[in-house]
Amino acid sequence: MKTIQIAVLCALLCSCVQTRRLERREVGASLALVTERQAKQETEPYQPNWTKVKKPFSGDSLYFGEAVFDSAGNRRMLVRLQPVEVVAKRKVIIERLGRVMIGFRVSVPRELQSRCFGIELMPVLHRQDTSLTLAPLVIRGGLFAGVQCRSEWRYDKYRHWLTGLGAQDTAARLDRARRLLVRFPQTGAARLDSVAERPRQIDYFYSQDVPATGNSGQLFVTLQGRVRALDGSIYGLPPSDTMRYTVSSMLSFVDTTQRFVKRIVKKYAEVRDRSYLNFPVNGTAIIDTLDDNGPQLARITATMDSLINHSEFYVDSVTLTASSSPEGSYAHNALLAERRARSLKGYLTDRFGREIDTLIAVRWVGEDWDGLRKLIAGEEGIAHRSEILKLIAQRTHDDGLESEIRRCYPEDYALLRRKLYPRLRAVDFRYSLRRRDMVQDTVVTAEPDTLYSRAVEMLKHRDYAPAMYLLESYHDRNYALALLSLGYDALAREVLEPLPQDPERDYMLAIVCARLGARDEALVYYRRAAETEPRYRFRAKLDPELSGLVENL
Repeated sequence: MKTIQIAVLCALLCSCVQTRRLERREVGASLALVTERQAKQETEPYQPNWTKVKKPFSGDSLYFGEAVFDSAGNRRMLVRLQPVEVVAKRKVIIERLGRVMIGFRVSVPRELQSRCFGIELMPVLHRQDTSLTLAPLVIRGGLFAGVQCRSEWRYDKYRHWLTGLGAQDTAARLDRARRLLVRFPQTGAARLDSVAERPRQIDYFYSQDVPATGNSGQLFVTLQGRVRALDGSIYGLPPSDTMRYTVSSMLSFVDTTQRFVKRIVKKYAEVRDRSYLNFPVNGTAIIDTLDDNGPQLARITATMDSLINHSEFYVDSVTLTASSSPEGSYAHNALLAERRARSLKGYLTDRFGREIDTLIAVRWVGEDWDGLRKLIAGEEGIAHRSEILKLIAQRTHDDGLESEIRRCYPEDYALLRRKLYPRLRAVDFRYSLRRRDMVQDTVVTAEPDTLYSRAVEMLKHRDYAPAMYLLESYHDRNYALALLSLGYDALAREVLEPLPQDPERDYMLAIVCARLGARDEALVYYRRAAETEPRYRFRAKLDPELSGLVENL
């Protein structure tokens, strides 16, 4: 450990700012679009076949090397030039199952390296308005790595000692100690963490599987990074070239033809609404502050206002029906329901004016036994539900029926009064509407299918799963495309085969058959598609399912 400390002191004495040399020369790392196969190919280092010698006094240079004779018999020097590698800045990548694989080579020159340096390189993926920082690459000099390990060891030793004391401020003291002891924290979650004992050219092929989201067909990759030196100086790497990826997907097969659905428009329409109003015991006055009456009255007036002032319909009539629960005598309940209905009509007339007085027809139901029967059928807490329903179905006298239920099933009757009876004290509205400027009683129109259009937009944005569920009932090319994009190849084939023959359908079937291992059928469909649409001959070289099949054609 003392050796490391002495070496660090010597390095610091040699230069005030260790990264100044990099700043002057603007040294940086580079990106290149190469395939993984090209990245793995070993290339022999360049060896010049000549030697340069300087004369000691004049300083002139002499070159000694191989010689050959040309066609005229003259001797010429043969010089082997250093090979030049040409790499592209743009590449086409294939989307499959909603994902794409990007690959590029990161080159770190030896001029950027030193035993005292720690290099951090962060590839950044740009897509539309979002950016994603990928896992970094870390290259550390031998001395820099030793200092990092030493500082982490010292911190761990202090942490174990402090934890054993059981002090209350352990967390705060550990935080201060880490800031003091660990000047160069190690980078976590690195894709590559390499210690370079000697500077040398380092090439790393970086591949990353990323989701293909959104409707953009372009991905961009840039390289950011920095160099940290043991003297604390930091050198930010200059901007790298931008790598551009063009995403080739199945989205070119999306059928954007507008679909229409038939809509039957009727001249007459009806709107029903139910509200629950509370009244004083044996009272008929409308009190908006009683229980939940305020919101209920607001909803009634809002509904009526929207229908009366509707731009498409006239209101021919409004039927207002008030009902009561069965407790008490039938005659009293019927009179109470009638008076409450007329009281509500008067309330609405005051709100909307005398012109609606002729629109509203008043009805009432003294005891709503049919409504009670439906409520009892859906209530599981009634012990003798079937017996009570039988009594209601066989009733001959309403007042006697309630007395019989109360006498035979007192516990169930108490539940009815507490839970179900309040729901019978209701007001039902039936609005009879007539469409404006319409002569015929029924008109059939064709309107755009908005559900289908929404599914197509989902496909364009690569939201394949929700698009598949929306398109399931259509069984067309877009539905097959969603299935293909999610890996349901056999089902996609079942959808495509019955469709009318066209180049798009045949080419998609070629891809499906190739995925399912039916190579001969895939070739048949491909040839038929390419004969009709020649551009598919070029596309097949990009699609991995067909590129191997057509390369020998």
